[in-house]
Amino acid sequence: MSDDSNERMKLYLLEQKEHTGDGTVSSCVVVATSKDKARHVHPFGDWDRVEVWAYHPEHVHVHYLGNARKDLEKAGFALNVQNVVCMEMS
Repeated sequence: MSDDSNERMKLYLLEQKEHTGDGTVSSCVVVATSKDKARHVHPFGDWDRVEVWAYHPEHVHVHYLGNARKDLEKAGFALNVQNVVCMEMS
């Protein structure tokens, strides 16, 4: 586990309304330790892909959903990666 081992993983719903056309992601659920870290997760891991997601993290709406299971790392999630659980595409 990382140096942030005392931080509890949380689930967040991310939403964006900048791009709504075909092939865009309107929302996704991510795992992160804070609202700010969740806001910086891109559904495809690449902020250069603005055609499918918001232009910048400040344009992403973040909603806290609850705490993740304590044993989440066993399922392949870690604090130092892009942790997208699911996404809604148009």
